[in-house]
Amino acid sequence: MFDDDLAQSLVDRATTFQRALVATLCLNRAVALTYDEWADREVAGFRQLIDDSTEFCRARALGGRPRTGPDLLDARFREVLGPDDWPGDEPDGLAAWLIDVVSIADYVIRTWSEPDLSDSRCFNVLVASYSLAGMVNDDAVQPGAQDLGELEVTRQIADLRAVTGLRDPIGVDQLDWLMTESDALREAYRRRFQDVVSKYESEQ
Repeated sequence: MFDDDLAQSLVDRATTFQRALVATLCLNRAVALTYDEWADREVAGFRQLIDDSTEFCRARALGGRPRTGPDLLDARFREVLGPDDWPGDEPDGLAAWLIDVVSIADYVIRTWSEPDLSDSRCFNVLVASYSLAGMVNDDAVQPGAQDLGELEVTRQIADLRAVTGLRDPIGVDQLDWLMTESDALREAYRRRFQDVVSKYESEQ
């Protein structure tokens, strides 16, 4: 179960850069759910938007200049998600999952680009990622399978502790190591989400 107090205390102790790194690691896992050829048919431009978002995060972590700036990314997020605080209707079917991933990506980019709000933005990423993992778990139940929500929380706490002491920027080896720590969970998401996709397609 997501522990608000523990997560918030660890986020509070982290630097702005460390919060952005942890948010990036959450996005790295979330995109494994929906990164297939059908994605662009459901949400136009989805894969390019996610590609540009992940490239932005990687460039910032390594001290480079992203190909796409945060303002342009924000404009593209608004095209998909609508204005902030807009009570838009979530689409049906598989597109709903993509919108959730885009929403996480939006919060992640804001964690990088809004340093004064990085604590709340990072916390939003943690909660949204836990919620997404839980929904995948509920929609693709496998007997004896580990709870993805619990695994996501465990990974988040480990990430928050792993970035302690890291300063802006980090090296490629450090970033790749942090990403690799999520490989098993990413694969679990990918496999479990295939059950969701198969279930949806069988009902059409």
